[in-house]
Parts: sequence; structure tokens; C-alpha cells
Amino acid sequence: MDKNSKGGEEYLFKIMLIGDSMVGKSNLLSRFARNESNDNSKATIGVKFQTQVVENDGKEVQVQMES
Repeated sequence: MDKNSKGGEEYLFKIMLIGDSMVGKSNLLSRFARNESNDNSKATIGVKFQTQVVENDGKEVQVQMES
């Protein structure tokens, strides 16, 4: 944990989504990071990676998600 410029603690969480093909892992990732979803998406080949920074109780929390 490092102090950020605002004086609060900075937290980093890394989350890996695993599961069967075509169950919505990439759509869940898109919804979390960009608030988007595509009902007509095709199977993802490879790994998708998104980062989102949220604030909780005045502390910066960075979430990295892979699917």
C-alpha cells in the first residue's frame, strides 16, 4: 500500500474471471469497467484485461480484472 497524493491509502485488487465458454465473462468485464454490454458478442479468444478505479470511504481502490 502506498500513500496517494490525497493522504489516503491506495488499494489494488486483482480479479481473474474463469469459466466455461460463452457464459458472459467478457460482458461482465465490460459492464464493470465501461458500463457497456453487448448482447451479440462472439467468443473471446485470448485474455481481456480492464482496470477501474473506485473510491470507497475516501480511499482510492484500483481493481484489475482479467477474463
